[in-house]
Amino acid sequence: MAFWEWDRWEAELDWMALQGINLPLMPLGMEALQVATFTAIGLTASQLQDFFPGPAFLAWGRMGNIQGYAGPLPEACMAKQLALAKRVVQRMREYGMDPVYPAFAGFVPAALADLYPEAALTPASNWCHFPTGYCCPYMLDPSDPLFAKIGSTYIRTLREQLGWDTASYYIADSFNEMKPASDTPEYISGVSASVFAGMTAADPNATWIMQAWLFFSDSRFWQPTQIKALLSGVPQGRLVLLDLFADEHPVWTRTSALYGHPFIWCMLHNFGGNNAMYGALPSVAEGVTAALEKDNLVGVGMAPEGIEQNPALYEFMAEMAYKGRAAAAAAPGGFSSWFKEYSRRRYAAAGPLPAPVSAALNSAWQLLAHSVYSCRDHLHNTVCDIPTSRPGLSRSEIMGWGLAPHLWYNVNDVRAAWELMLQAVGVAPQLSGSSAFVYDLLDVSRELMSKIAGRFWADAVTAYQSGNLTCLRGSGTALTGLLEAMDSLLASHKGFLLGPALDRARAYACNNSSDSTASEVLQQQQEQLANLYEWNLRTQLTIWGTSNAAGDSEVSDYANKEWSGLISSFYLPRWRAWLTRLERDLVLGRPYDAAAWRLEVLMLTYRWINTGSTADSSSISSSGSDTSEAMAVELGEPGLVSDVSACDDSSSCSSKASVSVFAAPAVSVQDAAVVARGDPVQLSRHAYERYGRLLAPVVVSAPAGTVMAAAAAAAVVAGAAGAAVVAATATAAPVMPVLEEVAA
Repeated sequence: MAFWEWDRWEAELDWMALQGINLPLMPLGMEALQVATFTAIGLTASQLQDFFPGPAFLAWGRMGNIQGYAGPLPEACMAKQLALAKRVVQRMREYGMDPVYPAFAGFVPAALADLYPEAALTPASNWCHFPTGYCCPYMLDPSDPLFAKIGSTYIRTLREQLGWDTASYYIADSFNEMKPASDTPEYISGVSASVFAGMTAADPNATWIMQAWLFFSDSRFWQPTQIKALLSGVPQGRLVLLDLFADEHPVWTRTSALYGHPFIWCMLHNFGGNNAMYGALPSVAEGVTAALEKDNLVGVGMAPEGIEQNPALYEFMAEMAYKGRAAAAAAPGGFSSWFKEYSRRRYAAAGPLPAPVSAALNSAWQLLAHSVYSCRDHLHNTVCDIPTSRPGLSRSEIMGWGLAPHLWYNVNDVRAAWELMLQAVGVAPQLSGSSAFVYDLLDVSRELMSKIAGRFWADAVTAYQSGNLTCLRGSGTALTGLLEAMDSLLASHKGFLLGPALDRARAYACNNSSDSTASEVLQQQQEQLANLYEWNLRTQLTIWGTSNAAGDSEVSDYANKEWSGLISSFYLPRWRAWLTRLERDLVLGRPYDAAAWRLEVLMLTYRWINTGSTADSSSISSSGSDTSEAMAVELGEPGLVSDVSACDDSSSCSSKASVSVFAAPAVSVQDAAVVARGDPVQLSRHAYERYGRLLAPVVVSAPAGTVMAAAAAAAVVAGAAGAAVVAATATAAPVMPVLEEVAA
């Protein structure tokens, strides 16, 4: 979203209008308005350079989590966002939407202390241990008269630029994942009263929208006394709370419906823009149905950190705001009925389908609905699957997110859905022309391959810890082979490509001028902007932030994505570097050095961010050895262990004729595809044949040809070390149903 141009915003606004969304966040142009506000009270533009973060991190700057990181924010970027904001707001109004604008929450530049030495300023608490200079922006005390002055000046500036709406909504969060300077009710209520006073001084009709996330994320601090104090600073009815994570951890159920204040039941769903298949849809239907019993519920909303994933989930959620839809979905059979209709309309563009094909697609979606989209374990679904994880022997070793696969469903169901979709396109090849079908097929393929990768990682850890070099090489080669196959598979659909995201970031630097005689200076300026924007995107995708811990980051890999191009140029080389280090440990008889690996992976990451490649110029690893040295492993098939349970003891790895290596020529991010390539159906079929068999079949007591029989595949379970493939004990393998049987 940071680099969306008008074409992408227009498409999103159209989708919102079709779903009936009428209260959208309008996040564009706020920094340009802040510059105008702060210069109006005496600061200069140069004094603000250390305040605003880069374009990929603006949301965290507005909430006071960070300042200056990934900046300075170019004036051209601020001007472009403000111009875009005017178009977006106009279209929102044309569609009958009421925009929600960010308001002044109390955070100010450090230079304000020099200009107003008497101002009551307190550094905000440190978020995620960012180092000095990037953390702890000053917060102006709400009792300081300057607080209301800045808040009202900002609102007037906003309205001068963007005009007025039929209703006035502003969002401000003063304590997002940060503790207030005091826990006294007087201080806390004073903050909210001052924020609201700044709004109403310029807009008497202002309504404040506030996230209730803080009441969940720091529930130890936010006890009933503190919550009530914060809410009491605003008149009843003028504050609307977003129960942000109500799909998993509702706040309204433990705060007497937020003590009577109007609230919106929200589905958060997504953290960091991760693209795993996931949903808690039964809880959504049940939660909305229960909340509708409260008189102070005023809406149903979506608040994901990232979109462009799990389209079925957002279609489902959008319907929950309509009268009776939530109750219908929560009723017995209602959930299945919704997905039956969804499977029909999802592929309507492919034209009429034979009845058996439609039945197979319905069966596939029923399996997905009751597996990946029916999570009830109430865990954060920040994706920590193996392909995108920073390598290590255990999660306790790494800083950031990873090495903790979340598995709440029976993979039998997902494997069966994969099989049914392949059968469907085999009978109805016109489905391969449906972008929606291809996306779904690849998403299911990716989901299972991601879970299977966990077994290879667990096997590699076990082999290393037992000193079994042969099995380490076998498991490592199986893992890298799977990542290569995943990258090739995902390259066949634009929805899974890194290239377009990089292109969009760089294109954001263009001034859209048709003048072909633009000066060389202007061209150089645009190139510098393009480099900064791309750096921002690549930083967010990988290390995200920084910290006092030797430049490492607590939020590393938080925004991970299983994208083609990102896998091949970053995740795969990172795994190869770790596996090479493990191999050398065993060969040289040296102990595992987690600190040295952390430094090596940091350098690898910064090279990727700054140059687009993980390789250094000398191709020399931190151990002083040539990383292009071939690490031979003898296997039955390149990149695949012939028997996934063969390395359970130190003497059981077979030797066959094929050779693979961990180290490989570095892939530049510039090589990432921008246009989809390859046949997605053939690639998915090959992936199923190659990896689907690792989910060993088991016998279930169900009639042949039923959906339950279709689900009889095997189990992948999450253990202490991650995902593991469970070998079957069955003597006979069931056969996946053919389309005619499903239809029957």
